[in-house]
Amino acid sequence: MKKLFRRVIKKLYLYKADSYTLDFIKHNFRLFTGRKANRRSNDPEVLCEFNAMHSSHIAYSYMTNVLASKFEARIIAYSPHSILKFWKKIDWKLSQLIGRSDFAVYRSFGTSDFFYPQFNDSQLSRAKELSEKILSKIKTKSDIEGICVHGIIIGDLIYDSYLRQHNQPTIEIGGESFRIFLLNSIRVYIFWVDYFKEHDVRAVNASHSVYTIAFPLRIALSKDIPAFVTGARHAHQLSKENIINNCDFLEYRETFRKLPVEVQMAGLDKAKERIELRFSGKVGVDMGYSTKSAYGEHKTERLLKESARKKVLIASHCFFDSPHCYGNNLFPDFYEWLDFLGKMTLETDYDWYIKTHPDYRPGTMEIIASFLRKYPKLILLPSDSSHHQLIKEGIDVALTCYGSIGFEYAAQGILVVNASVNNPHIKYDFNLHPKNVDEYRDILKNLDLTSLNIDKNEVYEYYFMRHIFDSKDWLFDNYSGMMKEVGGYFELFTSKSYGVWIRECSDKKHKRMLETVASFVDNGSSRI
Repeated sequence: MKKLFRRVIKKLYLYKADSYTLDFIKHNFRLFTGRKANRRSNDPEVLCEFNAMHSSHIAYSYMTNVLASKFEARIIAYSPHSILKFWKKIDWKLSQLIGRSDFAVYRSFGTSDFFYPQFNDSQLSRAKELSEKILSKIKTKSDIEGICVHGIIIGDLIYDSYLRQHNQPTIEIGGESFRIFLLNSIRVYIFWVDYFKEHDVRAVNASHSVYTIAFPLRIALSKDIPAFVTGARHAHQLSKENIINNCDFLEYRETFRKLPVEVQMAGLDKAKERIELRFSGKVGVDMGYSTKSAYGEHKTERLLKESARKKVLIASHCFFDSPHCYGNNLFPDFYEWLDFLGKMTLETDYDWYIKTHPDYRPGTMEIIASFLRKYPKLILLPSDSSHHQLIKEGIDVALTCYGSIGFEYAAQGILVVNASVNNPHIKYDFNLHPKNVDEYRDILKNLDLTSLNIDKNEVYEYYFMRHIFDSKDWLFDNYSGMMKEVGGYFELFTSKSYGVWIRECSDKKHKRMLETVASFVDNGSSRI
């Protein structure tokens, strides 16, 4: 009877699942049979973010099972977002009850329960009081970045989430939309504070360490609870010193020096080869999300003015996508950075150019156009113009906050000035890294007197550490090959990735993955 009941339950889990998902669920039920979904409410918990990022589910299955085994805990999946609309609440309940595909996948690797933030009257009242107190102290956008509650910095998470959710380039401090957003964010934050007080949480696994979805991670770290960020291409353990998972670059130089000389030399050669491949115009070289190359063929017409003035290129960033992904910058967002540079065009006698990514997001050009009207000395270059042509025609300096142009232009002997001390190139001397806005302004005003001796081996070392040594192949045999097979970066978040995994995952590899993750968890490394 018990066997029959289990079969019926498993059939329910397969409801609405496509063939890839069906096979993946069956695969997990076979391999994770040792993890029983313990349902006692007072047992220790390993929290795992609930989402529809299919390739990440594979990573979650190993991370959560290792953690649950280590702490003798049950796996609990949570939505990082509250659900306010009645019909969405019904949809959540029904989906959980009938085992809609995502719920079924989580169940298949041992998840026992699911929940999303819900607020009682006390939490709503405390959130209102706290958000009003926070608002009263906000005078600048930097004050938003610095929002700190119970000793936990959450301002950067709120800032980036607002830009992303509202598709806005900056925050209007006195605006009604930000006031409402702040209140809703503080509600979720207070929910999580209470949750950690009322439950025996032993570890947290999430998809990102940015945006408000990272609230549970920040609270866990404040309580010395292990906090992990995992996905198909990475697995990180956060710490109080490194609360963001993208900060491996702080260790690049030290790690490189510890490598055998033959590995160092081979690494530099490989890095040079990969950089030259990128410069050849090949799309997606170690940038799987990219769909167009910035190093394509020259245009027939000249792009830069023929003048003796310094030629400065502003390599703009996406306004809406997590400006704080490495931490705080010299400016609170990219809009404020561009506005500062716009003012610098009025104070300097340079030729100023601005260029977006070739695959810029909708809404970008409208914002750029507003800067062109406000600062007429700014000249917009075509988004598909080749950096090869710009360099050949005489670009002297490139400006970025923390973009890849930092190493790309350095590899071609061009000065790059970063507008962030939290940038991936910070440990190297092939860029300038002003520590504050005053130093940044001074450099920009004196570009005629500014030069930099660039050691290209430093560029190659950086590239090797970031894109080759820090392998993305911890889970899949060949992450880049897998991504091509499923149809590109965005297809990673479909069930196609399940199909590749099932083909790769033998019993031997399954055992090795469990051992690898267990070793990573136990040794406290920042990255697997």
